[in-house]
Amino acid sequence: MKNFAFSSDVGENNYRYYGWMIVGLSFTTMAIAGSIVATFPVFYVAFLEEFQWSRADAAFGFSVSMITFALSAGFIGAMVDRWGPRIVIPSGICVLCLSLVLMTQINSLPKLYFFYGFFVALGITLIGFIPTSTVISSWFLKRRSTAMGIALSGRSCGSVLMVPFAAFLISLYGWRSTYLILAAIVFFFVFPLNLIFHRSSRQVEAKDFSKENSTDWTLRKAFREPVFWLFCLAGIFHGIGFSTVGVHQIAHMVDVGIDTITAASLIGALALVRSVGGILGGWIGDRVGLVSSYITFGVLGFIGVVLLMNFSAENSKLPYFYVLFYGLGEGARSIMFVSLKAKIFPGKSFGRILGFSQMGSGLASAAGPWLAGYIFDVSGTYFYAFSLVLIFKILSVCTVTSCAILAKRKIFYS
Repeated sequence: MKNFAFSSDVGENNYRYYGWMIVGLSFTTMAIAGSIVATFPVFYVAFLEEFQWSRADAAFGFSVSMITFALSAGFIGAMVDRWGPRIVIPSGICVLCLSLVLMTQINSLPKLYFFYGFFVALGITLIGFIPTSTVISSWFLKRRSTAMGIALSGRSCGSVLMVPFAAFLISLYGWRSTYLILAAIVFFFVFPLNLIFHRSSRQVEAKDFSKENSTDWTLRKAFREPVFWLFCLAGIFHGIGFSTVGVHQIAHMVDVGIDTITAASLIGALALVRSVGGILGGWIGDRVGLVSSYITFGVLGFIGVVLLMNFSAENSKLPYFYVLFYGLGEGARSIMFVSLKAKIFPGKSFGRILGFSQMGSGLASAAGPWLAGYIFDVSGTYFYAFSLVLIFKILSVCTVTSCAILAKRKIFYS
């Protein structure tokens, strides 16, 4: 019988203060730099207007970025495990800022795919979900989901301002100058904070978490477990649905008569609700249980997509209900998903395990936006693409539930 050891709260009191400082630092980094990824739908509309590209071709730039994430996530997780966030995250900030400068030179699809799909995606991956989740999971044990919910909600919270701010700058200065402004903001605000205040969480693990790490999971051991591959499958279902809605929601709003600035403001509000959902989901997951909470919030996300499909110029209230339901549902689900992984596969190699488990999600996230764009180009509507999203949401909930059932059969946990 395999030992799926779930960590307790040993050693947290000694490092509680600095651990919460790391949460604040991670939140700030995700809010300012990580939220850059949320601005793509605004630039996407600008690209369509200037270059007259098809929606599938333009959305493929985001798809390439997801391929980069998928192929690099496992190796970046290993880099964080080995060298710590103080080296990896500042390096990622430099890559991201250089990438944003390169984005000003886009005048063709190949450049979009290369500059955004590879360089921007690499910079985001070096500072984003994988490093943040890995760092927080090693600083916190009993309150892990709450801490992770706060840290990762930074991206959504930052998007509240970043998305409409980017839309405003584009309307005022154009999209090329906007990229330069964003690069300057990220470098001068985020780089020094991470260089000065990050501390290797591996040092904390070695001193205080040794009892829990006596049953460390390695990547090789995880590969031999069906639970790991079920997580990969769940990530595929989740990724394709989440990325499809994320890339095309503004274009869909514009299609039904909502102006671009209003649409961007709605997405900013959605990001705020997602951040609330992430924090709330982490808190509820720690107290009620991750799986039951995941299912509950999954239903909210499902309702949100149904509302999105029924947007019309005549019904001006639906977008606000969409922001509420989809924001709470998706914000909470993402946090509980990674928290459940950290709970089942604890140890010093969690960065590797998390990164490689996300490869399928990244590849699926690459396929989703392009497929939705192709379906729209053929049918002239997003109805069929969003219908597929609903199917994948149901499958993701079923698969995550299966992960928990299989893990419970191997050991007892509450």
